[in-house]
Amino acid sequence: MSAINEANAFIAKAKNKINTKYRLNYHMMPPTGWMNDPNGLIYFNGKYHLFYQFNPYDANTGKMCWGHFESEDLVSYTDLGVAIMHGGENESVFSGGAVEEDGKLVAYYTLHTEKENKTEEVYKAVSSDGIIFSEGVKVFDNETLPENISRVDFRDPCPVKIGDTYYVFVGGKDIRTNKGLIVVLGGKSADKLEYKFCLGPYYELGDMGECPSYFKVGGKDVILASGCNVPPRGNDFKNINSSVFIVGKLDFEKGAMDVDFIKEIDKGDTFYAPQFIRGAEKPLMVGWFEMWNKPYPTRDMGHGWTGAFSIPREIEFKDGDIFQSPIQALDLYEINSGKIPKSADIAFEFTGAGMVEISGGNGKIIIGNDGAVYLENSFAGVRRTNGSYSRCKVRALADVSGIEVFVDGGREVISSRMYIDGDYRIKTTGAVNCLKIRGIRRKQ
Repeated sequence: MSAINEANAFIAKAKNKINTKYRLNYHMMPPTGWMNDPNGLIYFNGKYHLFYQFNPYDANTGKMCWGHFESEDLVSYTDLGVAIMHGGENESVFSGGAVEEDGKLVAYYTLHTEKENKTEEVYKAVSSDGIIFSEGVKVFDNETLPENISRVDFRDPCPVKIGDTYYVFVGGKDIRTNKGLIVVLGGKSADKLEYKFCLGPYYELGDMGECPSYFKVGGKDVILASGCNVPPRGNDFKNINSSVFIVGKLDFEKGAMDVDFIKEIDKGDTFYAPQFIRGAEKPLMVGWFEMWNKPYPTRDMGHGWTGAFSIPREIEFKDGDIFQSPIQALDLYEINSGKIPKSADIAFEFTGAGMVEISGGNGKIIIGNDGAVYLENSFAGVRRTNGSYSRCKVRALADVSGIEVFVDGGREVISSRMYIDGDYRIKTTGAVNCLKIRGIRRKQ
């Protein structure tokens, strides 16, 4: 039996044994085991294909592969099990992206090995149906990188086709300065890549750039990127790792980017490694609805699973800033309920200082405004917006064990996980106006 067939057979049995108490309703999550980065997000052959870092055998990281979801609207989805896996004992399939070439889905990924020494290399696998992939082949020689770029910490290849050239963005490190950067590879075909240029180093990428992804947004070149060990700066970078928008003008011929601004994507403790969806008609982004170096209650309580995707977010450039909003398809999943549902879309407006408290059992979470909008969580502490808002609209997506708070039309977002037992109760105090609650349920 192949490694993929063996893993899928294990999943078929194990998924019926997990504890469903904190399973999310309208966020994508693994059938069992551990999930982290979104990978290879692409619209292909009339459906969205969303791959992800996956260890089906344990609710911890381990020997990693790519899991696979398929969706028509990015809310309801079908789990298709393991898509890409290497059989070697010390070989893991780490993050990457996907692009369409000649009617086929081409996935680029990192083959990560840990034998005598760690290696990270760019591999490619091809699928004609988006489900069954060819055996992966190496498409870039790390030894051709400039001397200052690490050949070992070199991961997360994410492709885009510009004109007749394939460009592949890769997370990297400048070993002379120990700073994170983005490496750009290129080629006329998807089969063989060569070094083109690098961007950075940037303060916002810490000591290692990860998970770069490119898209044109409202006439601007936007790169999503994540950084390891980013030093805190004011209200920014409160986590060990963080993700940012890099916004400006990218000249592929000159190999340089004029950066207008770099902005932290999410102020919460539960968002990382976002990626644009290739082939989508408009800019859509999905992130890991978790973070490194924090507690994972569903793992620690033995529930048999860890991790989820953020709700897909529509990205827009306007008024000189980047805005995020939940995908519009979510509006089609409203349900009526006689009580406050644990999967809900909660909308309200602050007209001054005030609070909205969501509680149940021994847990509670507060969305407040004391000049800045903040999210206070007994599980994760307090996270705040950078901006001050004397008056602003707020939309909070609460889903059993997670919440994403969109402030001022999505100018800022704060995400966290929450673990509230029993039915929700919602109480408002102070200057809170027009509280509306919609129940949300995806199709099973």
